[in-house]
Amino acid sequence: MSEKFIDPRSRRGQSAAEAVFRSESARDLFTSLYKRRLLYWVVFIVFAAAFYFFSLKLPLTYVATARIRFDSRLERTITNDADNLEVSRYRMLNAPDVAAEVELFKGKEVREKVARNPEILNIPPFQDMPEWNTRDEESRYKAWMNYLFERFTAEGIPNTSIVVLQFSDWDGERAAKLVNLLGQAYVDHRTKQHADKTGLIAQLEVALTAADEAFSEASATIDEFRSLHHLGSDSVTEEINQLQDAQSAFTIRQAESRSQLATKVTRLASLQSIDRERLDLMKALPEISINPAIQNLDTEIRTARTRYHRERMYSQETFPKVMMLKQEMEDAEERHQAAVWSAFDGLVFQLETAIESIQAEVGSFTDSIAGVDAEVTRLAAITTDLDRLVVTYSTSRDSFEMAGKRLSNAKTQGLDLPEIQASLSASASAPKDPKLPPPVWLISILAVVLGLFFAVTTVFVAGYLDRTLDTPGEAERELGLPVLATIQNERGFKRKRRR
Repeated sequence: MSEKFIDPRSRRGQSAAEAVFRSESARDLFTSLYKRRLLYWVVFIVFAAAFYFFSLKLPLTYVATARIRFDSRLERTITNDADNLEVSRYRMLNAPDVAAEVELFKGKEVREKVARNPEILNIPPFQDMPEWNTRDEESRYKAWMNYLFERFTAEGIPNTSIVVLQFSDWDGERAAKLVNLLGQAYVDHRTKQHADKTGLIAQLEVALTAADEAFSEASATIDEFRSLHHLGSDSVTEEINQLQDAQSAFTIRQAESRSQLATKVTRLASLQSIDRERLDLMKALPEISINPAIQNLDTEIRTARTRYHRERMYSQETFPKVMMLKQEMEDAEERHQAAVWSAFDGLVFQLETAIESIQAEVGSFTDSIAGVDAEVTRLAAITTDLDRLVVTYSTSRDSFEMAGKRLSNAKTQGLDLPEIQASLSASASAPKDPKLPPPVWLISILAVVLGLFFAVTTVFVAGYLDRTLDTPGEAERELGLPVLATIQNERGFKRKRRR
């Protein structure tokens, strides 16, 4: 047969993929479904009914949800400080930290705290467990440990520090209670101090208290000793050195006073050797020559003498004015003489008073030096006792400072701090609706949808395995020849004619 006489419906020269989307393919699909309609309805009804029946028979399961929030994690860093090599601080948890903590939620320590709870241990984990009341405590504990491991899940929320806890149980109130207990058990486990670290802190605190008591006792003892012996410091050597310095100062000042005393005595002797009638010698003294009153009297005498001599040049000595001027001159000289004697006597008296004062000062310095010598002798006698008390005081003080430093370093290194700071941010409440089985309307919809899916899938699989040719299109694809005519099913033809 020539190519130009081939029926165009045969689609010769085209691939099978292209022929599938032709009208013959759609017709073949519906033909195959119609041919196997009995199989379709049987699979649909049986699967839908079975799915509906078994879904209603699922065990009752409630899921309670709680949340744990991670606040921070303890981090230790090394420093260059020799006295404090480690410094601890809290930082925010990152994604790997949260992932690592999620793995610890099912840890034995967390589940064990809940399983050992008498309120939980006395009730069976599963419904209708046989001979539960006759089991021993260890058997109940193992059953609860396995039950908690199977029903408990923890999952972190991405890009957050929150972990969602879920627990499934056949009772909603029990599920909420158990998930809250598990969350709180984890928080208590991770935020508590470890026993060894807590014990070390307690030991350091006891040592600090004992060192403080010893230091206080030694301080009170040495203060009492210092008060009893009138000491200003804790070192006798220092006290003696201070006394010796004071003694040296007293000696120097005594020597200066004695030198001043000798000078004053010599000066007094020289003044006492002056004749009181020698006014010229008295006036030659520096203390008298600079006296303003005497200088004024000298001026007055010179003025009176000048006026007197000038008047004598023109008048007799018996002339009244001359006699008056002479009397003024004599009166001025008498006042001058009295002033000189008074100044001289005052100077002598001043020297005598100064000599007495310096003599008393020398005596005082002598007594002070003797007192210092006696105090040095007394301190030398108590040196041994004071040194012993000072050693005890220094040792107690160093022990107290060391104990305080050790406790401070331990706290700085985070020994008294929990590794993780977390809290149960959202407690679970008893769920009202069970997770399993789902609602009847949802079971019905799923039964219909899945029944349709499996029925159609079964029909296609049966059609794929069936090698008979049901339609002209299948014949043309398989043989590569056009279909010229078709013969109807005789039984179907007769049925149509009767109708």
